[in-house]
Amino acid sequence: MRRYFFFLAFILFIALFFTELYLKKIGLGDPVRYDSNILYGYAPKINQSKNRFENSKVTINESGLRSIKNWKLSKKKKIVFLGDSVTYAGSYIDDKDTFVHKVCEKLTEFICGNAGVNAYGINNIVMRSKYDRRLQDAEIFIYLFPPGDFYREYSNSKTAHFYLNNKYFIFPAITEAISFVATKYDINNYISKHDDSNHNNDDKIKLINYSINILADEIKDKKKQKKVFIFLSNEKNDKNLNSNLNKYIKENLVNKVGEINFLNNILDDDRYFYDKSVHYNREGHKVVANEIIRVITEN
Repeated sequence: MRRYFFFLAFILFIALFFTELYLKKIGLGDPVRYDSNILYGYAPKINQSKNRFENSKVTINESGLRSIKNWKLSKKKKIVFLGDSVTYAGSYIDDKDTFVHKVCEKLTEFICGNAGVNAYGINNIVMRSKYDRRLQDAEIFIYLFPPGDFYREYSNSKTAHFYLNNKYFIFPAITEAISFVATKYDINNYISKHDDSNHNNDDKIKLINYSINILADEIKDKKKQKKVFIFLSNEKNDKNLNSNLNKYIKENLVNKVGEINFLNNILDDDRYFYDKSVHYNREGHKVVANEIIRVITEN
């Protein structure tokens, strides 16, 4: 009996070992690490460089921004981009293929900093815009997000699927895969991070109004000293976002905030999204970068 038990344990270990090797090969096991923050929830730890999916490099610089450039020491004029995972660009897109990087490839007089963070809602974005001191020397603030961020609750390190420490397990790639799958299916909606299909529209409208109001206040404050641009991205196949809510968000955003650059006209095809929903592929990042460059240079 004991021999049988050890044989099964050996087979299990071998299976786990080769599964770990495979998962590491595709990019799992060494994720970007995050620091918890009482004001804006969480943000990437400084000074990280990770090789992730499809050989994509994810670099977090000395200021907690996704960028291969040193933000703090740069003498160039600065553009900071704020948003959620759409802006951050995820682990499938290499640093140099993100729209943030591509903007400053063309606008060489600037350095660009990517302050987008996975699972951020408008509350997180506004709080980081207001209170992250590392961002405040930027001359231009660019906000880019999909409509779903306006009814996403405040995300913190306890409710989001992120790693806050550098502890490595015996099988870190398997651990990351299990954590991701468990979080995804527990949340039930990959796009907006929660399933609120049973919530009534009145509650959604209250949250949307609150999000628009705090964003409008922050934009108004920033415009006193900074140049500000706002881009609203596409969001498709989100069961929580019906056409009436989408229209409500757009109309009230314009009324409260002012000029909004809508990206739905240029992102008019699934070929620009790697998930056919909200996150851009490489081609989508090129298209968005060109539009942002056009808007900046014309204003």
